[in-house]
Amino acid sequence: MGWNKTPNVAQYGQASWDNYVSTTKNTTPQEAMRIAFANPEITFFFFCREYMVLDGPAAKYGPFEPNDAVFFKGEPWYGSAPQCDSYEKNGVSTIYISPSSNTQFRDITCYVLPDGTPAIDVACIFAGNYATNTVPMLRANNNDPPTDKPFNPNIQDVLSQGLVQTLQAKGITVLLTIMNAHTQTGWSQFNDQPTAQSFVDYLNSDVVTPYGLDGIDIDDEYSNGPANNTSLPMVTTLMKQSMPTKLITKALWSDYSVFQSNWQGHSLASNLSYGWEMSYYGGDANSRLGFYAENGMSKNQLCLGFSAEDRFSSQWSTVGPQAKETISQGYGGGMMFAYENQPASLTLMQAMVDGMDGPGSWNKDPNCS
Repeated sequence: MGWNKTPNVAQYGQASWDNYVSTTKNTTPQEAMRIAFANPEITFFFFCREYMVLDGPAAKYGPFEPNDAVFFKGEPWYGSAPQCDSYEKNGVSTIYISPSSNTQFRDITCYVLPDGTPAIDVACIFAGNYATNTVPMLRANNNDPPTDKPFNPNIQDVLSQGLVQTLQAKGITVLLTIMNAHTQTGWSQFNDQPTAQSFVDYLNSDVVTPYGLDGIDIDDEYSNGPANNTSLPMVTTLMKQSMPTKLITKALWSDYSVFQSNWQGHSLASNLSYGWEMSYYGGDANSRLGFYAENGMSKNQLCLGFSAEDRFSSQWSTVGPQAKETISQGYGGGMMFAYENQPASLTLMQAMVDGMDGPGSWNKDPNCS
């Protein structure tokens, strides 16, 4: 995530283990990374390569079998364990990509940290277009010209070819970003629960489940309909109830009133797993993320946004220093918009990841062409 991988250690058996969260059996280190990312409370885990018994407070949680991942919050207290490796969260690295080709999307897996773990934690496929409340509710090209195809061709190719699973197999979380589509519908335009529930059911049955996505990312822009402040708290509450194991994240921008509203006691902040702020180069982390940290989200759920769009080229030199400062101020990490704009985005990702995790953190896997 950056993940700091420490070989041959586990949580010390004689530690208190009050910070134990859960154990997942019959998994892989890569799957465990995605499980840990989905729960911002988790800060580290150890993965068992061999059978292991620990004494002390740890005894009631074991014994531990091969392919067990054991998750914790707080700070680790490592002890020698030649049967295990431990993985500790570092700065979150998120990208938004409108893939120019399947190869470009697949190549997200080529960038790694020095220990071989992924340098990119989250890939947001940009974007599905919420255009109508008639199925299919997502429509290619904003339904202009009218179509029954739900996705733009480049996104449909990525989803249909199983590339979501290609990234997930490396430990990368894959979300679909959904925008509004210049119509009367939209994320902030739900006026009643049945309409919102219909959209949630469609996302579950027609989008998230068939393509194996890890969740939905919300980009609430471009609707022509009148907005109301209870819409997003309502629809995200229904999403959380209908898809409890899936992530709900949001592109954060001009959200002040909706973050101070609720629906039946549920707030938008309490429903979100993560948020990435998208004003781009408009100030430091505290000035751009502080509001959300003061209104229901934890700092480790918040990432500062950067953009690889050419129009921001005069600001690109600030990426590394701002990314480093974001981590030092206790926030979760960074997000890079327009990752498809290569090679510029790759240079900026190196600056962002090296800024968060230290020089030399961004590397290309030599096994990738």
